[in-house]
Amino acid sequence: MLRRYALPYLHWYVAGTLLLLVTNFLAVHIPLLLAVGVDALSAGDRDAVGPVALEAMLMAVGVLVVRTLSRLMFFTPGRLVEAHVKADLMAALVRHQPVFVRRFPPAEVVSRAANDVNQIRLVTGFAALQLVNSLIAVVMVLGQMGRVAPNLAAWVLLPISLGLVATGFSVRRIFVLIRAMQEALAALSDHVLTSFQGISTVQSFTAEPGFLARFDERNAAVYDASIRRANIRAFMGPLLGTAGAAGVFLLVYVGGPMAMRGEVTVGQLVAFTTLVAFLVEPLRSVSFLVAIAKEAQAAMQRAGEILDPPPDRPERPGGLPAPVRPPAIVVRGLEFRWPGADAAALSGVDLDIAPGATLGVVGPTGAGKSTLLQVLARLYNPPPGAVLIDGNDIRTIDLDDWRRALTLVPQRALLFSDTLADNVLLGGADPSRLEGALEDAAFRQDLTALPAGTATRVGEDGVVLSGGQRQRVSLARAWARDPVVLLLDDVLSAVDHATEKQLVRTMARRKAAGQPVTTVIVAHRLTAIQHADEIVVIENGRVSARGTHDELVAKPGFYRDTWLRQREAPDA
Repeated sequence: MLRRYALPYLHWYVAGTLLLLVTNFLAVHIPLLLAVGVDALSAGDRDAVGPVALEAMLMAVGVLVVRTLSRLMFFTPGRLVEAHVKADLMAALVRHQPVFVRRFPPAEVVSRAANDVNQIRLVTGFAALQLVNSLIAVVMVLGQMGRVAPNLAAWVLLPISLGLVATGFSVRRIFVLIRAMQEALAALSDHVLTSFQGISTVQSFTAEPGFLARFDERNAAVYDASIRRANIRAFMGPLLGTAGAAGVFLLVYVGGPMAMRGEVTVGQLVAFTTLVAFLVEPLRSVSFLVAIAKEAQAAMQRAGEILDPPPDRPERPGGLPAPVRPPAIVVRGLEFRWPGADAAALSGVDLDIAPGATLGVVGPTGAGKSTLLQVLARLYNPPPGAVLIDGNDIRTIDLDDWRRALTLVPQRALLFSDTLADNVLLGGADPSRLEGALEDAAFRQDLTALPAGTATRVGEDGVVLSGGQRQRVSLARAWARDPVVLLLDDVLSAVDHATEKQLVRTMARRKAAGQPVTTVIVAHRLTAIQHADEIVVIENGRVSARGTHDELVAKPGFYRDTWLRQREAPDA
């Protein structure tokens, strides 16, 4: 993942590394100037102190400027990587089939796109800066120490080396805890999101105590994992700082007598003390870098679970173009089983839909009607050769092209918290089609009740609209896109009979006006499909009867029983 996202910004990192080299070169030379100044004072040469102090001050200003530029060179790629990963996560979710997307609850996706991507940003920005800076600082400081007094340097580095070894033992455990904390946080986010979405149901059934208890349970899991991770980090943090302090103690304990014996000058001892202090800071950040690296490793694994799997696209490469005119749809022996289900949702289904014809589909709840539409829309891929579009296997047609050619209006209309116009056009339809689409969906009379007409914001999931209005807005989306294949999943169930008749007349009018569409309508209310060219009855995943409305009413079975019952109770 680092090769994929960070490598394109290698030139930023190279420039930042060069600036860090300059920064550390200036920083480690300031103690040497300090040593020269101290030795000059010891020798009574006060005139030499001024130029040395001025040179040290100019170096300090240079460190300030160059260090700031180096941070820009490292932090900018981190932000760019963050934006790139988030864009790819969104693109991957849109590209994958629903069977893949449903593995991740919405709050889980939000957690990965926010918390996990933030960790990736940290490791490609701040952590990269700290790592390069620490390596350069350690090499330069050790070089200067070795040049001044190699024996003294060995004593100083002994406790620091032991501290690094002890830190390594804590690294293995922290990765497991970070992964556990991220998963617990995702579970908590999912619980909060679903509770918020169903807050009216929770309140209506006075189920608040149960939901609060579940929240406390998930919150406690996050707390427990966070505390255990914090305990390890609390152990790792001061460990190297203590090792550095021990190094300073050894510096004074061993270096003091060396200065008294004249093996090192007082200025060199002062410079050595400053270099040790300079060395401790990057070493102290090692524990922080390790924590960030392990958190980023876990975050990359979680993000990779969405980014890495290839989409289920059997038509690639070289998919066929989708039809531009209403196609013939042939279904032969269609078998479909939901992932993890024991029984098949569809079994041995055979259909023949002529170009521009309308097929009605009825059956009891759970018979497989909606599943049939989702297979025709290729939200789920059918078996090879089971569905033919103008004689071509549907699996060989480019999926994106096929979905542009059809419109599936689902049973539950999902509206976004945006304007009515944007909910109809969905960013892809011609704006000039808006008025006609609303007219065809029998929604024009409802515009007068909306405060801003088509510019009215309908709220989350269309909260300001009734169930029937939401269904008609969903149907208007279909008319606005002018598809060649139209799949309607019980979209008239929430409208009154007068509106239903108007919508049925609209479909008949469009067909008579030379705008035929190959249409499949799933319905429970039979008046919505009695005009269809053919009607099939699906029971237990199989076609149990087929024919026109008159033919099915004349035969005993599910269709006639339903028709007679609905005639006696029109709202059934």
